[in-house]
Amino acid sequence: MKQLLSIFILFLLIVSCDPCEDCDTVSFEPTVSLVFINQDSIENINDSLAVFAFNDSALSANTDSLTTLRDSLEIVENSIANGGSLNEEKMNLEQWISERQIDSTLYADLDQDADSLTSIFNQTKSTINTGLIQLDKIEILGAGTEFTYEDSAEVWSIPLSFDETFNQYEITIKGISDIIELDYETFQEVDEKRNVLIRAKNIEVISFTNNVIDSVLTNCEETCQDGEATFTIYF
Repeated sequence: MKQLLSIFILFLLIVSCDPCEDCDTVSFEPTVSLVFINQDSIENINDSLAVFAFNDSALSANTDSLTTLRDSLEIVENSIANGGSLNEEKMNLEQWISERQIDSTLYADLDQDADSLTSIFNQTKSTINTGLIQLDKIEILGAGTEFTYEDSAEVWSIPLSFDETFNQYEITIKGISDIIELDYETFQEVDEKRNVLIRAKNIEVISFTNNVIDSVLTNCEETCQDGEATFTIYF
């Protein structure tokens, strides 16, 4: 009886020493995040803001110039009234003032509503920079999986294959598609609940077509790992 008890206790000790006897393997795919920035729209907005800034600066410069010319004209007119012979200077000043008034009217017209438009454009630019966009779809090539979307989002999560059976994704934006290809290494990790997770590291975009996409920026401090890896796609 004592011998059987000793064998039973030994068996319990052996089982308790196995670090993963009660671990469950979690086979769902690791993920990475994608952020889409419409760089073309930002550049168009920046061009418009630059025009507004130029018009505003030109209007201010013309207003200052008009003030100076009018002050000079007043001095000349006072001199003429006191017997001075500055008629030619007076004519020149009057011509310059007329030209500056025309320019000021032009810039004032161009500058009309500029403040409200600048505010709208800056707000739009800020929204674009958050990545808020609606994608048409993301298709995982080779897996027969396709995601379609009806709402906008700032961050889009895509799965990585835990057994590396797929690594290409077709992304469609406003009816135009591009393909990006990822490379990564998978590894196993035991979480706090003793589940064995399939994870990915050294994630990188190794190629992309550029029908829409202009460039891809990797937002990782060191090596890219699932759950932390974000790629910003400029189009």
